[in-house]
Amino acid sequence: MHPLIPYFEPYAFDVGPVAIHGFGILVAIGFLLGGNLAQKKAAQFTGDPRAAERVNRLVGWLVIGTFIGGHLGDVLLYRPHELAKDPMLLFRVWEGLSSFGGFAVCVPLCIWFFRKEKVNVWPYLDALAIAFSLGWFFGRMGCFSAHDHPGAQTNFWLGVYGMCPGGNPTIACHDLGLYEALWSGGVFLLFTVLDRKPRFHGFYVAWIAALYGPFRFFLDFSRSSPVDVRYGGLTPAQYGSILVTFLGLWMLRQRSQVAVAKAA
Repeated sequence: MHPLIPYFEPYAFDVGPVAIHGFGILVAIGFLLGGNLAQKKAAQFTGDPRAAERVNRLVGWLVIGTFIGGHLGDVLLYRPHELAKDPMLLFRVWEGLSSFGGFAVCVPLCIWFFRKEKVNVWPYLDALAIAFSLGWFFGRMGCFSAHDHPGAQTNFWLGVYGMCPGGNPTIACHDLGLYEALWSGGVFLLFTVLDRKPRFHGFYVAWIAALYGPFRFFLDFSRSSPVDVRYGGLTPAQYGSILVTFLGLWMLRQRSQVAVAKAA
């Protein structure tokens, strides 16, 4: 089967002197819907009427953490050669983001924030995990709309024509943003079904880590090898994926044991 997705121009329109891009619109929708869902789920999982307000205060910090951590991860792990030539690249946070860099900053930030608030961290992390799956879907659809993450050349039916380096309209490449959007949308639907029954605290955050790690590990084999830096044959994200997978499995075991002990 041949690729089915034709090339399309990234969507944008002008509002006075400002260009509004489809990518920015979808990312903003992701933050808005994800933030609202996180507030709702935090209230549901904690039974605390102040839970939504706590999450609302955290969201602004997460936006900052996403850009700072994501940019540092991108520059330090994927573009150290560029940083050596242009040290100011480190401070241009709008030029390149790494998802694992964002995770590395935002997860500790969440834990610190809720411990500072003197509340149980786990139900809040669960609320954020479900909300993340929804927000990530829109964010990665934004990447798809902008052709931000071209992978290797492919004949796979989800390949996108014209997005490969050079822009040849007869050649298709893997669209890694689209693949992550489909994954996150599927996880959100799965969590929506699972949420019909009560789950132990830490269930969703453990599962999202356990599911994302293997997916991202194998997804990165679709990246363009000549473009993406690799260490020992693997990308930085693949090493992060291994860590995240084991962390998710450990959390599942540890939190389920806690739940069983409390029920005994």
